[in-house]
Amino acid sequence: MSVLVAGSMLSGCAGLWREPEPPKEVIKYQETATDAILACVAENKKYSRKEFNSAYKATLADANRPDNNAAPSALVCLSLHQRATYKQFKGGVEVLGRYTKAHPESTPSLRGLVQLLQRLDQEKIGKWAQSSKNLDVKEELETENRDLLERIDTLEKSSTEDQARIKGLQQQIEQLKNIENIIKNRER
Repeated sequence: MSVLVAGSMLSGCAGLWREPEPPKEVIKYQETATDAILACVAENKKYSRKEFNSAYKATLADANRPDNNAAPSALVCLSLHQRATYKQFKGGVEVLGRYTKAHPESTPSLRGLVQLLQRLDQEKIGKWAQSSKNLDVKEELETENRDLLERIDTLEKSSTEDQARIKGLQQQIEQLKNIENIIKNRER
């Protein structure tokens, strides 16, 4: 029995004895300028035209202050807004590009964002060029179409005139046949 009691005591103690757990690492999230820009884009998505224009003017004035050395996150954010003009978009990309060149210590994600925006700009330009090319082709085809329609009209008029002339000539032939028949009948 004593073996049983001793065994149960040891097993009970063994269950209570555990290795101490290492302290858990606390990971702190540090927001980058890229995070701030992308969060701003998401937050300001529902701006009305008036709200957007007002915010853009205020942000542009703030960004152009000579004492402002902060990252141009707000200006870039608004230049990426759906209501931004192409000029505003292009300006935001240029501002961000200048900032990353002036601050090489800036995060790689910020430089990656610049590259992504430049790629988007190239695609916009390519799309615009293709659209422009398509418009040129469309205009050429419309001009050719008009020319063909005019030719068809001219040919139809000419055909109508030719048919009228043929009909007139057929009538003259019939009249000549009638005259010939009359002459033949007199001679008999």
